[in-house]
Order: sequence, then C-alpha cells, then structure tokens
Amino acid sequence: MKLTHLLLLLTLTGSSATCLAHRDSIVNISAEGMMDAIPAAFGPARMNVVFAAPDAEQAVESVTLQLGRHVTMLPACIVALLPSRKMAQVSASASWYHLNADSLPHYLSLRFAAPGAVKAGTQWTYVGMLVNLRTAKIINIKKVLAGPAEGEEHPVGAGLLQGCPAQELDAVFDPAHRLNAQ
Repeated sequence: MKLTHLLLLLTLTGSSATCLAHRDSIVNISAEGMMDAIPAAFGPARMNVVFAAPDAEQAVESVTLQLGRHVTMLPACIVALLPSRKMAQVSASASWYHLNADSLPHYLSLRFAAPGAVKAGTQWTYVGMLVNLRTAKIINIKKVLAGPAEGEEHPVGAGLLQGCPAQELDAVFDPAHRLNAQ
C-alpha cells in the first residue's frame, strides 16, 4: 500500500512540471516591423529588417531591434549570418511567464529561416537568437542545420562569431546572461 502511495506521489510530482510548463507566445511582426503580443512593460516592440537586393550574396543588410526605450543594432558580422530574404521567413515568439531565478530572463526568440525553409511548416536551416526582453541585448545566437529526418537539427557552434570584433559583440550581448554562441 505504501509503495502504491509513493508511486502515485512521484507520478503527480513529475507531472506537475508538465502542467506548469508553457509554450512561448507567438509574436506576429507587421510589415512595418511592429511586434504584437509583447507586454507593455517591455514595449513597444519593433524590428526593422532591411533586406538586400534579390541578387546580392548577403540576404540582409541591417537589423535594428527596439524593445521599449532599448535599441540594439546588430553588427555586420551577425547580420551576415542571417539567411532570410523576406519577412515571411522571419518568425518570433516570446516568454515572460517563466521564473527568472537561475534560468533565462524573459526573452524574445527570433528565427531567420533560409529561403525555401518555410514550406509546410518545415524549418530547415535557420539562425536563431534569444534576446532579453528587458534590455534588447542578445542572450544567445545559434545556427541550425536541419537534417533529412523530420525534426532533426544540428546546431553549428564553434567559430560562429569568430570573425566578429569583441567590442561589437560586447555592445549587443547581454553581459548578465551571455551564453556561448551555439
């Protein structure tokens, strides 16, 4: 009998985390770059992406992110990593419900998908960034190459930001939550 109670308690305890878990809130980006769904405490939220000419080697010319009174302009070495050629290939979500203690701060997740990657909901190659909602600074950046199996992802890490000058990275990364580029 005691074993049954213990197993029931462990089951309930284990599932409580699942019940409390949440998904990031989807953030829509208007043609003007305004982001909805971001609470007023962090906004207004806006992202201005200037895309290069269709025949240009680099897909994006510049990205400026504004969260409230905080503005972050991505340096050229990060912008050069972004594969999206139009706003339909850029997606965003955010989380401000989770606890801050010993975890990520409230964040905005940006995903710049490669052309052809957004069809039938499949994400292939993309560059993802986590941005602190309070400071508009980057928490983490990663490039993901999707494999042939559905849902298979291979983060590309070492050397991703190797060509970036340290002072440019210091200007855009959140020093309190800076994680290694993946």
